[in-house]
Amino acid sequence: MVYFRMLGSLRVEREGQEIAIGTPQTRTVLALLVWHANDVVPLGRVFDELWGDAPPSSSKVQVQGIISRLRRLLGRERIRTTATGYVLRADSGELDVELVREDLARARELVANGDVALGATRLREALGRWHGPANPELAEPVAGQLAELRMTVLEERVDADLLLGGSADLVGELTAVVAEHPLRERVRAQLMTALAQRGRVPEALEVFHAYRRTMIEELGVEPSARLTALHARILSGEERPTFPLRRKEHRPNQLPPVPSDFVGRAGLLAELAAALTAPERARPPLVVISGTPGVGKTSFAVQLAHRVRERFPDGRLFATVHGDDTTPVLHQFLRALGVPADLVPDGGQECSALLRDLLTGRRVLLVVDNAADASQVRPFVPAEPGCAVLVTSRRALGELEGARLVRLGLLTAGDSVELITRIAGAPPGDALVACCGGLPLALRIAGALLVSRPHWTCDDLAGRLADHRTRLDWLEAGDLDVRACFTACYRRLPAEHQTLFRRMGLLPAAPVPARVAAALLDGGLDHAERVLEDLVSWHLVTVVRRGGTTCYGMHDLLRCFAAEQAEPDQHAVV
Repeated sequence: MVYFRMLGSLRVEREGQEIAIGTPQTRTVLALLVWHANDVVPLGRVFDELWGDAPPSSSKVQVQGIISRLRRLLGRERIRTTATGYVLRADSGELDVELVREDLARARELVANGDVALGATRLREALGRWHGPANPELAEPVAGQLAELRMTVLEERVDADLLLGGSADLVGELTAVVAEHPLRERVRAQLMTALAQRGRVPEALEVFHAYRRTMIEELGVEPSARLTALHARILSGEERPTFPLRRKEHRPNQLPPVPSDFVGRAGLLAELAAALTAPERARPPLVVISGTPGVGKTSFAVQLAHRVRERFPDGRLFATVHGDDTTPVLHQFLRALGVPADLVPDGGQECSALLRDLLTGRRVLLVVDNAADASQVRPFVPAEPGCAVLVTSRRALGELEGARLVRLGLLTAGDSVELITRIAGAPPGDALVACCGGLPLALRIAGALLVSRPHWTCDDLAGRLADHRTRLDWLEAGDLDVRACFTACYRRLPAEHQTLFRRMGLLPAAPVPARVAAALLDGGLDHAERVLEDLVSWHLVTVVRRGGTTCYGMHDLLRCFAAEQAEPDQHAVV
């Protein structure tokens, strides 16, 4: 592939290696052909470019020689002769000027649709295509057009950066640009805006007055009405003056794509969709989905969010909470709703208050994934009944006021068969389904293993999973890992809860009463029951009623994991 670079000195590259073009006249003709790529360049225009008003008598022969040399360098098919001149054929991907124009068009589209950060990135990439000073082989009109193109890209990147709150970093850059282009109004306005947004109002006003003096002295005219209006807004103390771009109300859509292999749970999806979109309500609905690690809480929440998305036209926000601090998620939501980065508060309470303010009168769905407790959910609950909040958590958050609590169960045998079939393309046997225990994560991994190892049968995989001691070793495929999923939940438990959990992994599979747990902890029955019920809330232990007795058990895969952690406890358990 040949790459023609005009943004700077003329360069032609083949497979990353620069091609030596030759004489200045050859470079001038090539620059003209590249600038007008895929269009006919009349022979007279070539004469004008090379010799002006006084072409020599051998001008036609000389041009023919230059074209022959270029064809030897680039290939005969690259330059075609027409009745009136020459055409250089090139795809848009071979022309750095066309790539910049595409970058600019795409960035404008992204910014108009609210993806300002991505648009700014695209504009920076466009500016990065310039590799030096202006092209000396180009005629003045062409050089001027390239310079104007670069300034347009720069100005639009600055506009995007101002929307993103980057005014502090822009002051120095814009000051230098203003010095180089003193009559360029848009850059002056951007410098005024950046200074005003940093609280440097007197300096912003002086930028306007200096521009006004320059315009009157050199051109005899006043600044435009738009710049004068910006000056008035800064003078009146408007908090966020902008010029000329005002960001439209942002309607973010941050939902991940719908899982392609989602199965089952149709009744629960319909029930919760109705709860989230009920027509008359005094407060925003709040749904909390919890369940055993690996049961598919996030996939279910995403499926549900897409089902109701049309009822929340003002935006769909999605974020995963990592650790104990929800402030980064609040920052993400505020920026997504259009708050410039430098106006996002530092504190969580201020962020929560601003979020509620922004949601006033709007219909927005907020999805908060992986909340650890109720305190991580409350900052996201708006006051507006038109909004809704969907939460996933490893715990059942019974302490959360007004929440609809949903415990997501394991898949049925039929749904388990369908899930593996969708992934692997063939139905599994009963033994393989049994080894996965209805856990969607394990079932997805089983399907992935069958796809990536086509020489395995379902029975081959079931045989490898049959041994409880090594089952978790096999339930791993890329970033899907049952053991890692369980580990993340286990590490958040208090030390005493970890002790009881891992010691229960050494017991027989049958559920046991609380007095057995008391013996495992070497403590009282009441205390053991409280620890057990906490583990139930974490979905690491299940409850079974036998007559009038409450017994506690474990999912087979959780038991495998607990037993792995329990080696130091074997003597104590015995």
